[in-house]
Amino acid sequence: MINQLTQEKSTAENIKSKTTRKNVISALEKIIQYLKLFKQTPPNGLAVFAGNVSEFEGKEDIRLWAIEPPEKLETKIYWCDQVFVLDPLKEMVKEKDVYGLLVLDAKEATIGLLKGKKIIVKKKMDSTVPSKTVKGGMCLHKTTLIKLANGQEVPINKIRRGEEILCFDFSDGKVKSGIVENIFKRRVEKAKKIFYEKGSLIASDDHLIFVKKEKIEEKFVKDLEKQDMVFVLEGNEVKEAKIKNTSEVFVEASTFFYDLEVSPFGNYFANGLLVHNSQGRYDRLREDAINEFLTKVGEISSKIFLEEKVSGVLIGGPGPVKEKLAKEDYLNYQIKNKIIAVKDVGYADEYGLEELVKRSEDALEQTEIFKEKKLLNDFFVRLREKENVVVGLEKTLKALEVGAIEELIISENFEFVRKSLACKNGHKKVAILKKDEKAYCEICGEEMKVESEEEIFDEIVEKAEELGAKVHIVSDDTEEGKGFKSMGGIGAILRFKIE
Repeated sequence: MINQLTQEKSTAENIKSKTTRKNVISALEKIIQYLKLFKQTPPNGLAVFAGNVSEFEGKEDIRLWAIEPPEKLETKIYWCDQVFVLDPLKEMVKEKDVYGLLVLDAKEATIGLLKGKKIIVKKKMDSTVPSKTVKGGMCLHKTTLIKLANGQEVPINKIRRGEEILCFDFSDGKVKSGIVENIFKRRVEKAKKIFYEKGSLIASDDHLIFVKKEKIEEKFVKDLEKQDMVFVLEGNEVKEAKIKNTSEVFVEASTFFYDLEVSPFGNYFANGLLVHNSQGRYDRLREDAINEFLTKVGEISSKIFLEEKVSGVLIGGPGPVKEKLAKEDYLNYQIKNKIIAVKDVGYADEYGLEELVKRSEDALEQTEIFKEKKLLNDFFVRLREKENVVVGLEKTLKALEVGAIEELIISENFEFVRKSLACKNGHKKVAILKKDEKAYCEICGEEMKVESEEEIFDEIVEKAEELGAKVHIVSDDTEEGKGFKSMGGIGAILRFKIE
């Protein structure tokens, strides 16, 4: 490599730009001198980077970085460019196991990935699935009269399953009899009284009424308008009638509303008005909408998970929809075979992804995020019980100075740097501060400007390793990591107590 770089140095003499030529030659010379320090190539190879990192045009600041990789380098690269080629090294530190995350309910779904310690949101989806009617809706007041096939009128709360009632066959325009398959009993929150020619009806806002426009349509009670044409029963014939008015009705909490599911025509006459057997149809429409939504979720999540080559898939959500997606054939068979856990979680958004990871710790106990969360939780317990631990920059540096650290924990986004500071009156000092932290002169009280700034992360880590301490670099992507960072982002488990 030294011979090759020496040749490259000769070639660089032909670079037209004086500045670029000078930078390239200086960088090559720095690398060559560094390589002469080695008697042989390190076991896993060596990656060396050098170049002018000065932020000021025309000023030279040639730096060199050398890395002995954690795994064997399989490629030999010489590259001269404006940026360093880091891909071979990035692959080595990349978390080998990537997990697919999917949280969903009938209203929304969020697809994500667990990469190492990071939860990455890939896609958020909303559904058009109508809400359940558990609290009410799709129903008629208990006093509503239903026309039986024998001509009698019976209150809807007295109707029994299997009874024959009058219905309307739209295919031939005739009144016929149908069978009551199911009876639904609900409490409702909102209802209206509908006034139409020949009568009135109290119904929940969500009940469907047949309306004649250019063609026969269905309208929710809450959407009915004055002059809408509806269908009423007169004798054995169905005639058109106009809506005169609608008004809000106070509904007592103890009052039940009812609905019928009727086959084969899917309608019946309530106080003479032709209405849809809404509940049964509504449930079927909802089921169809859920199937459509799950198909879409399955296709998109399968595509993402296949592209990312996930090692496993975690599925969660607050209701039964998650089990339906996991058990049935919505997911690609390759992805379905990788499902390692289906968990109950309270949300179907990005918070649901975090909760899913927490609840899946039994399945993820070997992943980086779990190890990190366990490490920090153990640390917090020790801190609470005042065991041999310190937290915060000042106490940790003191422990490092006296060689008391057994395990150093430091945030990967460590915020402290060493700053050379000066005020306008010429007073100077060097201090370790947060990157965005302001400093004031202790002599004159003026705000101090930063003349230079130096990272101390590597310095702290290297010193800890030299003293034989184990170093844990933790992220701030988890709840525990955020909490640790708020304490200063640095702490340690000690070999012995210090004052």
